[in-house]
Amino acid sequence: MTQPLRCLVVDDDELSREMLVAMLADCAVCDVVCNGKEAVERFAKSLTSIGYDVIFLDILMPEMDGHEASRIIRQMEQERGISPDRGVNIVVLTSLNTPDDIIQSYMSAQSAAHLIKPVKPEKLKKTLHRMGLIPEEV
Repeated sequence: MTQPLRCLVVDDDELSREMLVAMLADCAVCDVVCNGKEAVERFAKSLTSIGYDVIFLDILMPEMDGHEASRIIRQMEQERGISPDRGVNIVVLTSLNTPDDIIQSYMSAQSAAHLIKPVKPEKLKKTLHRMGLIPEEV
């Protein structure tokens, strides 16, 4: 059996967090935080331990939004000599679905993928499979 994915779920909406964790239950162990500031702190701690395979990052949040959090996370990786192709996978979560919003999210977060909220279980699993993080049958 393969190791479960290590995920960080970042969303200010409690129901969205709970639903995502439930959808990932069969393939991942999830840490959960409510905003970008907490995400940056949790990511920093993960750099001295096992680390995360993927961060599910909401873009619109109070205190620190997903754009700023992802910028800091990428900066932390760069400071530690982690090349962009070896950095943590970031999946942007957004309720904004215009092409401009999606492009901005990809660019600012240097994300591997994006999911429109509410996230559908089949779309989540297909995204993780496409990223090479889970087998297709999970």
